[in-house]
Amino acid sequence: MKASFVIPFYGEQIGGGAETQCRRLAENLSARGVDVEVLTTTLRSLASDWSHNYWDAGTYEINGVPVRRFEVRPVDGWTFARVNRKLVAGEPLTLEEEVDYMNNAVNSDALYRFIGDNQRGRFYFFIPYLFGTSLNGSAVSPAKSFLIPCLHDEGYAYMSVTRRMFDRVSGALFNSRAELRLAQRLYEGLKNTEPILMGEGVDFISGADPERFRKNHGLGDGRFMLYVGRRDEGKNVPLLIDYFRRYKELKPESDMKLVLIGSGAVDIPAEIADDTIDLGFVSRRDKEDAYAAAEFLCQPSVMESFSLVIMESWLCGRPVLVHSGCGPTAEHVNESGGGLAFESFPEFFEAVETLAGEKELACSMGERGRKYVEANYSWNTICARFKRLFAALEELRF
Repeated sequence: MKASFVIPFYGEQIGGGAETQCRRLAENLSARGVDVEVLTTTLRSLASDWSHNYWDAGTYEINGVPVRRFEVRPVDGWTFARVNRKLVAGEPLTLEEEVDYMNNAVNSDALYRFIGDNQRGRFYFFIPYLFGTSLNGSAVSPAKSFLIPCLHDEGYAYMSVTRRMFDRVSGALFNSRAELRLAQRLYEGLKNTEPILMGEGVDFISGADPERFRKNHGLGDGRFMLYVGRRDEGKNVPLLIDYFRRYKELKPESDMKLVLIGSGAVDIPAEIADDTIDLGFVSRRDKEDAYAAAEFLCQPSVMESFSLVIMESWLCGRPVLVHSGCGPTAEHVNESGGGLAFESFPEFFEAVETLAGEKELACSMGERGRKYVEANYSWNTICARFKRLFAALEELRF
């Protein structure tokens, strides 16, 4: 039995959460002898032109994993943008608008034909839930289809076409209990779909050097909080910047800085420009050194199904500060004891004071977080869960 992972964008240089999860899962399963492949499009990335075939269609091998790329169906960018704006704003859509979204959110007719022609001996795992490759691809052979949705409480999750996708597939694999509960709340308890709590694998980190990071970026002994990820509204980065500005306004004597790592443009107010260090995209080693050097990592996003960056911070021994409005990240913090959560600016202010001012407590939180990751999210643990699922699927006669 072959496990085929279906995702719109795939490659080593793609840094999105679902894309990284898919790539490392396929690589780790392959390294452990599981027969896997990836089905993807010829698009370069999320930020590329969705009508432009960047790669040639065909079969590649990336880090030992067979990757089949299929040409994309051209999109109507104006129609997609119009409907997508309504979804982001939380406005309801008509069924016609939902279909417009579904048919312009990355599709590949050649990929769908491949699924239809290759049902014997394969099961298909669609990740993430909100692209046409999942919404349409999972309809080709629903009995052999599973979702790895990376579900968030957002407009896309409330579409009727999304609900129907969850109803028709054989199962849905969730990264956290909070994500599973969200799906059960949105989709009538998932009464027609098998819910499976699977988790996400995390690459262990060794050799992170905080002094190397400080030296490379001229930080000396100064303290800083760290953000790692896309810098956009979807990740709540404007809120973090505003809260940091308000923190410095109340504590002008503080030497605390904010270090930002990741892709995307960011608007830094003039009054905190000298205390904000925007590094953009950095190497993996530099990112790991940054985790180790930070007082703590702040993950302000409320749209996470797992959050790899908080796991990486814990593996480097540093605590995390998360938004209590995000079920999965707040759940991780509560279960591990690896940090604090905030909902309002006063709570943010107190948490920063605690994490920056109580060194022993911060270090103990980081250590508890590290043990939590090692106990629950090693690749050996995650791959063993997938192997048990695959073994059960092989017993099915369809």
